[in-house]
Amino acid sequence: MNRQRIAIVVVCLGLATNAAVSADEELSVLPETIDGVKASDMMNHYLRQQASREFEEWKRDYEQRKTPEQVAEYQKHLREKFVEVIGGLPDRTPLKPRVTGVVHREGYRVEKVVFESQPKHYVTAALFLPDAEKHKPPYPGVLVPCGHSKIAKAHDSYQTMGALLALNGMAALVFDPIDQGERGQLLKDWPGLWGTKAHTMIGVGSILLGRNTAWFEIWDGMRGIDYLQSRPEVDPKRIGCTGNSGGGTQTSYLMALDERIVAASPSCYITNFYERILDLGAQDAEQNIYGQLAFGMDHADYLMMRAPVPILICAATRDFFDIRGTWDSFRYAKRLYTRLEFAERIDLLENDAGHNYNRLAREGVVRWMSRWLRKIDEPITEPDIKLLSEKEIQCTPDGQVMLLEGARSVYDLNRDFEKDLARRRRKLWATTERSELLNQVRKLAGIRKLSELPKPEVQELDVVE
Repeated sequence: MNRQRIAIVVVCLGLATNAAVSADEELSVLPETIDGVKASDMMNHYLRQQASREFEEWKRDYEQRKTPEQVAEYQKHLREKFVEVIGGLPDRTPLKPRVTGVVHREGYRVEKVVFESQPKHYVTAALFLPDAEKHKPPYPGVLVPCGHSKIAKAHDSYQTMGALLALNGMAALVFDPIDQGERGQLLKDWPGLWGTKAHTMIGVGSILLGRNTAWFEIWDGMRGIDYLQSRPEVDPKRIGCTGNSGGGTQTSYLMALDERIVAASPSCYITNFYERILDLGAQDAEQNIYGQLAFGMDHADYLMMRAPVPILICAATRDFFDIRGTWDSFRYAKRLYTRLEFAERIDLLENDAGHNYNRLAREGVVRWMSRWLRKIDEPITEPDIKLLSEKEIQCTPDGQVMLLEGARSVYDLNRDFEKDLARRRRKLWATTERSELLNQVRKLAGIRKLSELPKPEVQELDVVE
């Protein structure tokens, strides 16, 4: 044993000595470029090639959808696949909503609301309600998921959207997404861990359980619609949804999956995956739905999955969500709506600005909602809005849901789900043939059999003496 150890040490020292002697040698294996592509860009180039192939396949499939029956079959299949890959949706549980305060403003009031999207998993929201003397209830209800702002519903853009909808005869529920506003999920790391960073952290654990950060956000949004429909002031058959940036992501998912939404307007999100891969690369976890390019779901599909529901795309010319992809997706959706003879139900508002939810966008969205939810189509002018302070719009006593008694975070929910999966997995492995289960694992993980793999090609480039 001692001799073996000495020999290994000598060999290692010898290698170190040779490395020092050869320090000036050129030891790079790859050339500077391969087929015109930088060696450092090989993986990105490979992924772009894959995306390009999938997009060509997507276009071929798109051109086959000519009749209402073909469109309906495509919509049903894609919605089912979307729900499947995010991990399904949970059963509805009691919302147990409560109003924790009311703030009055000229022409509307704001109710501060807390409800449970899942047991003890709290959602904080501001409900903007029109003045009943000026606008007679029941009102249309519009869900407003917030984008990636740390203060979420307290942000001026989202507050102003809620107020403008209320001033124009519509109720608006503006709610905090997880890890924003009053919904920090790991308070020991708050406020450092919030927004996209926190969503990706949640995604790491969720992926291992076969679901996605989007699972939580979509369900929060659907339960927000449940709450709107529970209010006597709201007409449950006239529900809209609009959001910006991360809220545009949520709006896109919700309008595709929730049949109660009859008008929608995603802002500063819709582009297409080919342009995103070229310019941005991967985004935070909820924007990366497992395998969606492979099963044929691009941004245009969010627009088409429930056609001919009225949709206004808000976009910014200088956004980091590439405007070229926005127009591509819009054109595909417009053609499909035209095939269905509802061309007027999809439109695009292009704002000559950077990433935004500014006055022009808000006025356009509210006019769109009024046109389809109130049957009133007239110009909207945004007045000066007296914003609520963060304290005034705060729903919980201490400003964070995780300080409420018995509160459960997304990490708690994932932990419980993991325990349930472990129990089910033990039962499955005890009652099913191992070879069959291994084949299922291989299929889910995309692991090819050795017989399916191409033979490696080895090329000797040079020898260093």
